Amino acid sequence: MKEIKRIPLEGLFNTRDLGGFSAADNRRIRPRRLIRSGMLRDMTGQDKETLTYTYGLKNIIDFRTTDEQSESPDPDIPGVQHISNPILESMTAGITHDEESDRQLSLGEATISMKERGIDPSAYMRQMYEDIITSEYALKQYRRFFNLLAAQAEGAILWHCSAGKDRVGIGTAMLLYTLGVDIDSIMEDYMMTGTFLQEEIDKIISGLSHRIKDSSALESIRICMGVKEEYLESVFGIMEQTSGSISAFLEEKVGVDPGKRDTLKALYLE
Repeated sequence: MKEIKRIPLEGLFNTRDLGGFSAADNRRIRPRRLIRSGMLRDMTGQDKETLTYTYGLKNIIDFRTTDEQSESPDPDIPGVQHISNPILESMTAGITHDEESDRQLSLGEATISMKERGIDPSAYMRQMYEDIITSEYALKQYRRFFNLLAAQAEGAILWHCSAGKDRVGIGTAMLLYTLGVDIDSIMEDYMMTGTFLQEEIDKIISGLSHRIKDSSALESIRICMGVKEEYLESVFGIMEQTSGSISAFLEEKVGVDPGKRDTLKALYLE
């Protein structure tokens, strides 16, 4: 199984090249073509050079809401096109890892409210994933994501949200499945997000601990900012329940018909 590593960047800690995954027909995903990431705000000048010169970055697809994009715009990179493609119409607690104090407090307040209402944070996150994969708006936006991928003739394409775990996690899982990557590898890639984000999560929890003294509430926040296999398993389960199979769901709901699948394999497999 491919060793999953992040791209060694100075300001970005959950940015990684999907190249090297074993895929359909005994082929592998081409390196320097498909890049998943979290927020790009802290990208340094050296990071820009690495992504443009080493990886040949051509397009960035932004999965964040328009409000998120306005609050923390992606940095301008010469020669790279920014494409706004919000997966959600509005913000949801547990989605963002923005370190701004008001956003941190908003997440804290939402989590405390969950606790007061007796809502289990893991169940909340699982429901959020299920809401995304059953949302007509989100599916329309994921369909556009696949159309953009199918039009990327050369160079790298990068997609990101705020943390690079939920909206990106679902989109990446669908793409890897389409390219013929096995479920275990898809899940391993998804779960590695928790490892790459651990330092950032610890930092945010530490900042919130000065204002939120309830340790169980802080643990709930940690859960909302992390990943669990059950979240992605629920997405695949809904696909199978809805359409009979994951492939059928991707064709019916996201437009990945056999022709589109063959195009993506031709572009991204070697």
